Amino acid sequence: MKRMVWLLALLAVWVSAAALAQDAAPTISLGGNDELGAFLVGADGMTLYTFTKDAPGVSSCVDQCAANWPPLTVAEGERPTLAAGVPGMLGVIARADGSRQVTYNGMPLYYWVKDMAPGDATGYAVNNVWFVAAPPTVGLGGNDELGAFLVGPNGKTLYMFKNDQPGVSNCVDQCAANWPPLTVAEGAEPTLQLGLTGELGVIARADGSRQVTYNDMPLYYWVNDAAPGDATGQNVREVWFVIQPPTLAVSRSDELGDFLVGPNGMTLYTFKNDQPGVSNCVDQCAINWPPLTVGSSQEPTAAEGVTGAIGVIERADGSRQVTYNGMPLYYWINDVVPGDTTGHNVREVWFVAQP
Repeated sequence: MKRMVWLLALLAVWVSAAALAQDAAPTISLGGNDELGAFLVGADGMTLYTFTKDAPGVSSCVDQCAANWPPLTVAEGERPTLAAGVPGMLGVIARADGSRQVTYNGMPLYYWVKDMAPGDATGYAVNNVWFVAAPPTVGLGGNDELGAFLVGPNGKTLYMFKNDQPGVSNCVDQCAANWPPLTVAEGAEPTLQLGLTGELGVIARADGSRQVTYNDMPLYYWVNDAAPGDATGQNVREVWFVIQPPTLAVSRSDELGDFLVGPNGMTLYTFKNDQPGVSNCVDQCAINWPPLTVGSSQEPTAAEGVTGAIGVIERADGSRQVTYNGMPLYYWINDVVPGDTTGHNVREVWFVAQP
């Protein structure tokens, strides 16, 4: 269980294992109502919203706007936490007044001053720019054995069926009862967690439902998975498999050129004080710079453009850290959205990992 908490911390990047272990209520949980279905709520159960005029990592709601739509904030030194099973990534951005606003998958979060009780969502579609914050249709989860894999909005594992063809589901009748398709309502478009690569689509099933596809492959749950993190459908009859993004991929910025990113799209770093095959970042260092790890039965994979040698070393806690050309790889807790490289040259010992 301890290692599972640690893995979830890595996927969220900036949510530390220590914070997840606290007894306090998580900063964000899953709530909802009959009209809108599931959406995110704060520790007090009140509905959270996003603002379409914001950009990832940037709040455009200030002054009177912020009085009507109070930002969700955390105290200095506090890290926001997600309830178990809620997929996605949390971050923190600094506001002009010095407060620290929480972001979900990069987007700043707000309350609405006219909501009076949990379940209220009277801010939905106000001026057609305010909407309840909801988990993406397809996000990133994982477990200790398999590492990172795709999950649905309820946090449960998603699978692909080897006997399908691109854009065609061959799982019907009893098969579909055992492997429920991931669907979206009529008129809805599926959403992919910020930073994940791949393309989502929708196909029509014989019963009229609209099944979500990932890179043209239909997506399914497995009826025997009971909770987020379960992946008991892996390799069933050698035709059902979890979907795993590449462990390493390449991103680019004008300032730094090409650099490596993890399966969640977040920037990876190397530590000058490490040696090849040896990590010297432990304790508080490893909270601030979470190691990139893979599951106990997983071998790291590379996307196109990653040409160096990929390896794995075992850390003192038993986790398996990924190395690139011998050097251990890390995230930086203060990066908020994919593309952030705020850890580069920190103390002149941390640098983006270059392919």
